[in-house]
Amino acid sequence: MNYEEFYESLALKEKELRDATNGAAKAYKAIAKNTETGNLPELKKALSLLAESTAKIEQQHADLSGIVGSFDTKTYFISGDFTRQMLDACEAAGIDVKGEKGVYEMFPYKVRIVGDEEHAEEVWINRKKFPSVRPKALAEYIRAEREKLYKASFNESAFMNELADAYDTTCLKNGVRIGSTQRLTVIYKTMTPMARARKEYDFQAFAFDLARLYELGAEKWITKSGRRFVFGTSRDPKNAVRVLSSTGVEDYIVNIKALQMEAEEG
Repeated sequence: MNYEEFYESLALKEKELRDATNGAAKAYKAIAKNTETGNLPELKKALSLLAESTAKIEQQHADLSGIVGSFDTKTYFISGDFTRQMLDACEAAGIDVKGEKGVYEMFPYKVRIVGDEEHAEEVWINRKKFPSVRPKALAEYIRAEREKLYKASFNESAFMNELADAYDTTCLKNGVRIGSTQRLTVIYKTMTPMARARKEYDFQAFAFDLARLYELGAEKWITKSGRRFVFGTSRDPKNAVRVLSSTGVEDYIVNIKALQMEAEEG
């Protein structure tokens, strides 16, 4: 099954439906006009045109209903056709995709595909259900939303300070010295100690903020406590935060650590 072929067959019928509804609208205007002016011969002609247009609309409705009814959405998902076409659409849109078996990362979004014999066919982007089963529409949505995110303002200094506060708290909780290396996955939990906080600021959003800071260079920012921080990277994705730059460069950030206070260095 191919949604774009299904779409093309619908589009042809939609054009015919548009022509029929335009004819009905034209007939309605003629009916209103000739009713007002009392031109009964023209009124009868307009009513005849309305009947013809109505018949065409009914036929187009029946044809469209038949085409829509013939598309087995459950089979489309279970067969894997939706997933394959989604991956092709993402590649065409320049979207980097990682993952398998129904869970995919399209940084900074997580896309989950649910479609089997027991569950309804659904697509979820992060925590929100995506109301479409057209792969191209999903790819275009992801691309447009990513562009919005990258264009949105970002207070690098404020985020660096929040990260530094969470780093300090994590060090204290673990009973280690300030300046030690701390995993970012742990720091995220420190920043979002409650489930409600993680819902409002999920891990994908955290990863996106990290990506923007990492691309700019964390060491550029001096925190309110007068320190600089550096990120540690790894080729191993385990316990790391996968980030993608605005130009598509991939990195795995594992940890962060504070450099000495500038006063101490001096």
